[in-house]
Amino acid sequence: MDFISNLFGKDKTQNFLEACRLGQTENVEKFLKSDKIDINSQDAYGKTALICAANKGYRDIVESLIENGANLNIQDENGDTALISAAKIERGDIVESLLKNGADPNIQDQNGETALKFAVKVGYKNIAELLIESGTDLNIQDKNGETALFAAAARGHRDIVELLTKGGADLNIQDKNRNTALSAAAKMGYKNIVELLISAGADLNVQDKNGNTALIYAADRGYKEIVELLIEGGANLNIQDENGLTALMFSAQTGHKDIVELLIKAGADLNIQEENGNTALDIATEMGFNEIIDLLIKNGSSFRS
Repeated sequence: MDFISNLFGKDKTQNFLEACRLGQTENVEKFLKSDKIDINSQDAYGKTALICAANKGYRDIVESLIENGANLNIQDENGDTALISAAKIERGDIVESLLKNGADPNIQDQNGETALKFAVKVGYKNIAELLIESGTDLNIQDKNGETALFAAAARGHRDIVELLTKGGADLNIQDKNRNTALSAAAKMGYKNIVELLISAGADLNVQDKNGNTALIYAADRGYKEIVELLIEGGANLNIQDENGLTALMFSAQTGHKDIVELLIKAGADLNIQEENGNTALDIATEMGFNEIIDLLIKNGSSFRS
């Protein structure tokens, strides 16, 4: 698709866009003064002069284009705006300038991602701060249902998670697989983020599409400290996944005796049966984890009836 708007001035348009792309400030100024250039012309990929300059980090050209009335919110063929382009290369000065002059921070690219989502994914805290302060919507979901908070939690960016929670991000939004930021952090073993989300008031018992909770993930993967945090936070110990397995069953199945012990002390039901009628004791016996077998029997667990 040809985005060039003025075919008659095709060569001049191409030269203008190339000057912006290469950072040729003087040439850009000459083109702008000539009054023969459409400042919002787009190249074959949908990029405007502003997007080209922002993408390369040419602040002086960006500001000149803004002063001359460039449209700040045009998107290229991938859905990127000048703001998204500046966020991607961590140019806070350009991001700030665009925001001050009215750039829309909530525009989504073809994957549903915003400038904030890009900044969060790669851990650009300074860019995230600017966007949050500008009033960007913190709860926009991309095509997979992920929010900025989810992306930060899943990637271990605690400082950004803190920014987003303090900024009022919804803690319990679920992605397409019904995972939350908390379950994403628990899966990855990010104890400090789990702790922060619990303190912020995240729902500890949300189940994903397979019925798993943050506690089930932590118990299955052997993250003892996260299991402790979730227990202390009041997580339901007996929620069953789609196959009827509980956190206790998962820890018994994977041989995490320390977690089995924690769950027993916290009051987990030892005799819940999964879909085939097996209890945690049956599962531990099948796996041959003798210490867990002894521990379960000692605390009153029974074999399947």
